Amino acid sequence: MSKTAKLLNEDKLVKKALEVGVKMAKMQGFDLPMSPQPVKVKAIYLFLVGAKQITPLPESKLDGASIKHRLALWIHNALPDNDPLK
Repeated sequence: MSKTAKLLNEDKLVKKALEVGVKMAKMQGFDLPMSPQPVKVKAIYLFLVGAKQITPLPESKLDGASIKHRLALWIHNALPDNDPLK
């Protein structure tokens, strides 16, 4: 898959990535507060970077759309091949 490829279900993949990311954070002892989605997206992104699950984006690409795309790619690669989101 190309690095800049648009994923078909990117919005659904981001939602799934947030669910999985929150569960992973809770298992590590982090309790993320209920917050607006942009704040939660960045918090999950920073948690996954710190947990070395994803590579960090360059400083120039730290906008909401790039972070969401990185989360979608992460969960897309983590899902099994027969998952309906793939």
